[in-house]
Amino acid sequence: MLKFLREDWQFIALVFLWVAVAVFTGPIIYAFLPLSVFFMKSRDMWAELVFGFLIILVLSDITGEFVHMRVFKSAKNMYIAALAIIFLLERQRFVPFSQVFTIFLPFFIYSLFPLVFSNSMVVAVQKTLSYALMYLVVPNYVLYNFRRIGWPFFRNLMFFMAAILLAGWFAHYYGTFYSYVGGRFRGIFGNPNGMAIYCYLTIVLLTVLISLNRQLFSRNEKILLYGVIGFFLIYSGSRSSLTATMIFLLFNRFFARSPFLGFIGLVFFIGAAEVVSSNLEGIITALGLQEYFRLKTLEDGSGRYFAWAFAWGYVQRYFVFGGGFANDEVIMRYNRFYLWSMGHQGGVHNSYLSFWLDTGIVGLLTFLRSFFLLFFKASRLVPMSLAVMFSVLFSIMYESWLIGSLNPYTIVLLVIMTVVSEEEITDWATRVTEPDEEDQPEEDAARPALAAAN
Repeated sequence: MLKFLREDWQFIALVFLWVAVAVFTGPIIYAFLPLSVFFMKSRDMWAELVFGFLIILVLSDITGEFVHMRVFKSAKNMYIAALAIIFLLERQRFVPFSQVFTIFLPFFIYSLFPLVFSNSMVVAVQKTLSYALMYLVVPNYVLYNFRRIGWPFFRNLMFFMAAILLAGWFAHYYGTFYSYVGGRFRGIFGNPNGMAIYCYLTIVLLTVLISLNRQLFSRNEKILLYGVIGFFLIYSGSRSSLTATMIFLLFNRFFARSPFLGFIGLVFFIGAAEVVSSNLEGIITALGLQEYFRLKTLEDGSGRYFAWAFAWGYVQRYFVFGGGFANDEVIMRYNRFYLWSMGHQGGVHNSYLSFWLDTGIVGLLTFLRSFFLLFFKASRLVPMSLAVMFSVLFSIMYESWLIGSLNPYTIVLLVIMTVVSEEEITDWATRVTEPDEEDQPEEDAARPALAAAN
């Protein structure tokens, strides 16, 4: 990790410069970000374009007391716009295109229709466009980087993602008023649950990469990466992300052996979970983990059950076609005072209901159709893809992160989707004899993927 930070010191310096510009000059960041994108492109820093987008999305997630970072919440639109312009102007560079966008294209076409029912047309159009651009831009940039430099791109990406979590430790210098929320650590993310989702998806991506290229990291590097990510996941105190991670880690080996055995095991797990949940309070008390699992909030799901019931009432008004992207945010924001009086703060906390409010039952089913299709196809090449799919389906039940485009979670899922679904990446793993883990990882990782594909 230190080697990566030393070798890419120019990019790290640029990230600090972004923060300094946002803190001391504010609006200038709107011009500085896209100019930085074109500068990196001119220097052939294609990997850094992806890394930069990720850290900008993380910084945009910072809210609350650290007001200087709020400018990134809207400035991030400039970054993805610049990436999209480069993609459109130099589209021949990215041929053949990633298939991720194509698989979800029916959903994006349909998502234009609910806009006619939107109560906030400008915001809805922006959200729809940004969501489509994410699925178009991110997979193609990831795939292009793999063609250019091979596995070192993913190796450096994982080190950078872990470095983001470690950077959150420096939030202590701003005082515990920022680093912690209700006694739970959030690092440089907006809230502890957000950091936990990021950790969960990072563990999934790391595991998938290792399964495809066992030489990508040495044994000590694996321990370091899993240790750092796992520490912050547990430290966040998120029950849903911890459970989603356990579902993935537990069943990825089952699905790798046999999709049928994996599905049977998952059904058994759900049944066992139902039995455990009926006696959960007694089990947690017996283990002395009342504080970690926040036993007082367990019964009402930390206010989620009330939010779900409230959102379900509005679903009836937008049942078939929805009210356009951002409809769920508009509804929750309009009723925020009532929700606060009932002890709830935040959004719907359920991606299914959010999709339903925004695009109706038609849009929800269309999106899930593409989602299932991608992972079922991917499972032929990467059997653990089904474990990824089921764990994500569980995670989005408790948070609405999948309906959001410009957040630090959807981008990680798109990287995962690209890795498991693109044959240029997965075919490499099937053609290479897997050596022992103690062999030199960097020699193998340095082999360009394009040469392997040819």
